[in-house]
Amino acid sequence: MSLNEADVGYNCSTSGGAAGRGALGPFGLLVLADRRLRREQTAVYFYVAKGLDGSLATHFCQDESRSSSATDIVKRVVGSAVPVLEDEATLSLRVLVDHSIVESFAQGGRSTATSRVYPTEAIYANAGVFLFNNATAARVTATKLVVHEMDSSYNHDYMAPVADI
Repeated sequence: MSLNEADVGYNCSTSGGAAGRGALGPFGLLVLADRRLRREQTAVYFYVAKGLDGSLATHFCQDESRSSSATDIVKRVVGSAVPVLEDEATLSLRVLVDHSIVESFAQGGRSTATSRVYPTEAIYANAGVFLFNNATAARVTATKLVVHEMDSSYNHDYMAPVADI
């Protein structure tokens, strides 16, 4: 598809996910991804669609279709259009990842997505985060990427001291 062609029918759920290619997307992050990007990854991404009148509509999607090698779970592509204001020059994305939860916020929370995924290979030290751009007619630049690692929330057994009576 060239940049001059309209892409009005884009829908996250029926698009085929992050592996598809369009003039203006998809582009975003691969989280809980195995280090070689061969088997497991959960994509969190934007897709910009061009309307017949030349207007742009931004979609925010989360693709679970390659989130796990397990075959007995439901894997979906979810998302929706996300409002981008005229004075906003950049797209913003905040993604929180736990061992099996991916919670994402686009444009300051105007659109959100939460997935429960079941990775079997992309776990612990074998899980990575990658940037990707599958757009065919757009160059995308990440101007800021901040990664925070949280401490474990493992709860230890606690025995209250017994009072002497």
